[in-house]
Amino acid sequence: MYPDAMAFPFLGMEIYAYGLCLLAGVLLGLGTLYQLSRKRGLMPAAVLSGFLSLPLGLLLSRLLYVAGDPIFSPYLSFTNFLNLRTGGFAMYGALSGAVLGALLSARLAGVKASRVLDMLAPALTAFLIPARLGEGFTILGISRPLTTPWIAGSFLARQDPYEAYLRTYLLEAILALVLLIILLLALKHRGRPGNVFLLACLLYGISQTLMESLRFDGHLRFSFVGVQQVLSAVLFSAALIVLAVRALKNPGGKALPVVTLALLPLVIAGAIAVEFMIDRSPMGKLPAYGLYLLLLAIPAGLGMLLFRREAAR
Repeated sequence: MYPDAMAFPFLGMEIYAYGLCLLAGVLLGLGTLYQLSRKRGLMPAAVLSGFLSLPLGLLLSRLLYVAGDPIFSPYLSFTNFLNLRTGGFAMYGALSGAVLGALLSARLAGVKASRVLDMLAPALTAFLIPARLGEGFTILGISRPLTTPWIAGSFLARQDPYEAYLRTYLLEAILALVLLIILLLALKHRGRPGNVFLLACLLYGISQTLMESLRFDGHLRFSFVGVQQVLSAVLFSAALIVLAVRALKNPGGKALPVVTLALLPLVIAGAIAVEFMIDRSPMGKLPAYGLYLLLLAIPAGLGMLLFRREAAR
């Protein structure tokens, strides 16, 4: 585990506060999954998903970290891969493992995968809330040194003897809570199966693209971008492409999906340019992140319009 991680002895073992938060997240996520699935007759698939997602999430989380972290690469060996107590996990690996577990469980239970994924989406966001808060007990989830006094002096900042840093992990926990509420409300509407999961991919991908930009903890980071930031952009792009292609196949005007597909590469190019500006330009970070927000509002708005158009059919 990271050298600055908070830990305490218990029954001859060293217990990490971050690990306890992850455990709380797993329990909250499973509880959410089972409660939602019980109401919709998907309990067998949910139980299977719980059994499969935990080992798959742990395995893929470790694999992505080992494969993608430049700091770990000089120490890469099978023994170090198995030494989980040294820390080193990737959130996207954990989420991917949970999705894979849900897909396998749906197949084994003989139900539509889209229905199980719709239950999984809010469960994963519930897991993220304690998991992100747990990063506060480590050196993860903080920003570059803050230069804006009103932020540096607020509860959003973490202070050390020399600098103040944005508690990015706290923002991510708040966003996870907001996303959980949105997804639970979306589940109340009898929409197309799989749309709740697709909505989660769109909104989480967009918000996490920004959050990964704010993070400056060296975790899975190459140059001015991080592996998980790239995966976040891929996630919301994939969701938009699915929505646009479905709209093109349906009767009605084609302007919106065509504009979406045309603007998507421009948004990605713009995000790369802004990211480079944040990393290399002497310009203040606040205006750059304001521009980033405006840029990411484009795919968010297009996605919502595509969802609304589909619901109106």
